[in-house]
Amino acid sequence: MKTTLMTTFLIIFASTIFGQKIFYHEYIPTASSWDIVKWNIENQEKFEWVIQESVDEYNRVIELKFLRDGKIVDSPLCYLASKVKFEYSENIITEILFHGNDTLIAQDCEMYYKSIYHLNDKKQIIRVETFWKFDTIYSKESIEELKEYIPEYSNSVLTDSSQMEIEYYYYSFAKMNGKYPVSEAYELQDDYYYGDEPEKTSIIEGLRK
Repeated sequence: MKTTLMTTFLIIFASTIFGQKIFYHEYIPTASSWDIVKWNIENQEKFEWVIQESVDEYNRVIELKFLRDGKIVDSPLCYLASKVKFEYSENIITEILFHGNDTLIAQDCEMYYKSIYHLNDKKQIIRVETFWKFDTIYSKESIEELKEYIPEYSNSVLTDSSQMEIEYYYYSFAKMNGKYPVSEAYELQDDYYYGDEPEKTSIIEGLRK
């Protein structure tokens, strides 16, 4: 009896640490992206491709890990993150992209590694700061050449027609307590990407909150 109670306690503690919770979703890689198959699976160790989603005490996603056989995917496409972290402050969401434990670098696919989304009081995106990082293993001269067409920083104030969302919220079930923040003029496109399920229904529900 004691053993059973201890096992139950350990399972609960593993899933809820300091108010945080962990959920698992089945996904598969495609030729150009990741694709959710099913939200909130059980017995995740039986699946080859699993997203581990960590959620804080306010039901906001704080980390996504794209796993294969229990380990973070180590060689995704250069523009795809295999781990994403989210940080929150008042009306700000910061999204940081990683390959494993290393942030994405600009030399690979000219890809940024961090975006800071500024929200208004309606939780709509009104401004986005974007950051690129250059790997210092390259020569100073080659980095300076890259900086001529790849910025280290951009600051975009959105217009009345801007279509903006939190990029990797697409792969999160919790999002921001269920909400899917977008710019005021945002319209969900019914294409091969945003028309897919179960992601589309999750986004539609998040837009209604």
